[in-house]
Amino acid sequence: MSKKYLLLVDDEENILRALSRELEDWIAERHIELLFANNGKKALEILKEKGKETVLIVSDLRMPEMKGSELLLRVKEEYPFIVSILLTGYSEIEEIIKSIKAGIFSYILKPWDSDYLLSEITKAYEYAELQRSHHRILLQMQEELRWAGEMQRNLLRPNLPASEKVEFRVSYKPLVYCGGDYYDVITLSPDRYLILLGDVAGHGIRAAIITGILKAVIYPEYVRTSLTRTISPAHFLSWLNDRMNFELRRTTGILI
Repeated sequence: MSKKYLLLVDDEENILRALSRELEDWIAERHIELLFANNGKKALEILKEKGKETVLIVSDLRMPEMKGSELLLRVKEEYPFIVSILLTGYSEIEEIIKSIKAGIFSYILKPWDSDYLLSEITKAYEYAELQRSHHRILLQMQEELRWAGEMQRNLLRPNLPASEKVEFRVSYKPLVYCGGDYYDVITLSPDRYLILLGDVAGHGIRAAIITGILKAVIYPEYVRTSLTRTISPAHFLSWLNDRMNFELRRTTGILI
């Protein structure tokens, strides 16, 4: 299990101790470790080392050298997945506005109510976990799309014929990582070529899979058996329509 941290920032040592006592059971249940800083500069130094594993930051507003609002703005810019809570005994409208710009999850006044404090920290933690989970899923999807795009490009890459009469070149750049574009150049005889250009409606893995099916069936099932006769576009498209309707008979909403 990877470590998770909650960073407490306050220039008063007694406040840090009080927060630590309040959170003792809470962090034990969630296997979270506490980190402590008595000013904004120290907090940023800690985050340089443990920012990736830090889930929450609870910061005082009034501190020497760097106010809590300034610290949380820096945290928002450099560590966007850390969820922040502002804890203060002062109601300074200008600083509260700065903190809102920093994307604080909650604003808690000192002296705090224990139940309210734990409730807000729990909600902030759940939000942080949900945010990180969504980010992981997004990265996984992007990686799968990149992989599918690479596989599709390798699959579609034709063996371009060498001819003294015709020069063949291919340039292909999908709108996203992969998609429904299909192309091929097939040699039928020294002076006869079959050029195929197609498009599966839509984008992404679903369309890319269907281009893979096209590549898998067109040459071995149709072209190779038709090399001794003239290929009619009408006959080919009629065959392809029947073949793909059979292959995708349990799938709806597809247009090639």
